[in-house]
Amino acid sequence: MLKLATLKQRLKFNPLARQQKFSKKGVALLLAMTTLILMIWVASEVSTDSTIEYVVNSQEINRIKAFYSARSSLDLALLRIKVYQQASRMPLPPGFAQQINMIWSFPFAWPLPIAAETSLAAKDDIEGAAKASIFDGQYTHTITDEGSKLDINDLASPSKTLREITKKQVLTIFEGKLQNDDKFREVYANYNFTELVNRIADWMSDKNSSENGGDKRQAFRELGENFPPNRGFRTLDEMRLVPGMTEEFFNLMSPSITIYGSKAINPNTAAKDVLKSLDPNMTDDAARDAVERRDDEDKGGQYKGASSDECRTDYKNFIEGRGVRLNPDFDKIPFQCDTVVNFKIEAIGMTGSGKGAVQKKITAYVMNVQKAAATIKSYLDKERKEAEAAQGQPGQRPPPQTGQTSPTKTQEALPKGRPRIVYWSEQ
Repeated sequence: MLKLATLKQRLKFNPLARQQKFSKKGVALLLAMTTLILMIWVASEVSTDSTIEYVVNSQEINRIKAFYSARSSLDLALLRIKVYQQASRMPLPPGFAQQINMIWSFPFAWPLPIAAETSLAAKDDIEGAAKASIFDGQYTHTITDEGSKLDINDLASPSKTLREITKKQVLTIFEGKLQNDDKFREVYANYNFTELVNRIADWMSDKNSSENGGDKRQAFRELGENFPPNRGFRTLDEMRLVPGMTEEFFNLMSPSITIYGSKAINPNTAAKDVLKSLDPNMTDDAARDAVERRDDEDKGGQYKGASSDECRTDYKNFIEGRGVRLNPDFDKIPFQCDTVVNFKIEAIGMTGSGKGAVQKKITAYVMNVQKAAATIKSYLDKERKEAEAAQGQPGQRPPPQTGQTSPTKTQEALPKGRPRIVYWSEQ
């Protein structure tokens, strides 16, 4: 029989006590690990949020930098146009106009691009200037002549002459495509492009009657009750809404047309496609030679003429010398050989590198509204005089009396400030 003391001692012994001791240590370790994991997760989330916020803010800063880079590039382009406008008014020696055009025509970039053939000294100067600048972005801009394109809004011009000339020139674009593209001719040989051009005019006309006959609103009824808007096109993309206008037709026309034309063709800057659209008999070879001549003094250089008739005559003599027989309507097309007045500016600003690079683009159109209005007025005055002469009421002013002098044409004053921007878009 066990002694009472031994029995009490055994009753005091708990075999689970050691296990409970180790069990409490395991809970503490588990709690410590859980707390550590939670802290790591919180730190990771804070770090991720901070990184995202940093990237977002950095991109926003880069977007601002890119925008103001493009804006700076645009301002520099406007300065070049202003300098050109001032220089073109100076008495210059013959044949110097081509050099003057270089003020606005060559593309510009910053930092200055370094060509392979650039000397080491010039490279060091360019790199030193870039490093010395506090500007850390990049920008480029191009300036092109917009005035020498066909102004599609002239299809609804108050001048009958401009309306008829513009319509024939637009139709010439399609006629030239039919003659030179076999696939296009197979599909559209029997297509009535005159109806399409008339619908374009109906878009702008303030009359309810269509150029094609009937009520013009019938052709636009699928677009809604507010169409046609009876106003000029505000962007070229609006032409896509004209019934019958396909993407193929639009892409064919868009390189040669504009809504910011100067109401006259400048053969010294007009693109080859524009020159081809002036007459259906114009050939590719003749248009190419016309472009090559104005860029080469040995071939004749720039076309010359102080007036529209003189400029047209110089160009016409050259083209007919290439075996092209122009239609009589060619003599009605307004020409100008002096200066470029309407421009398109495309300014691009860039900042950052790699995936973080940001680019902004600004497109602006500069237009001499006064000169365009003066051209339209001259046509209206000419048409009025012709109408008065046909009715036996000549509209010419009587010759000046003895002792009086005929008024001399004075050069229009150059407007102060930067050139007038009529359109601005940002991308």
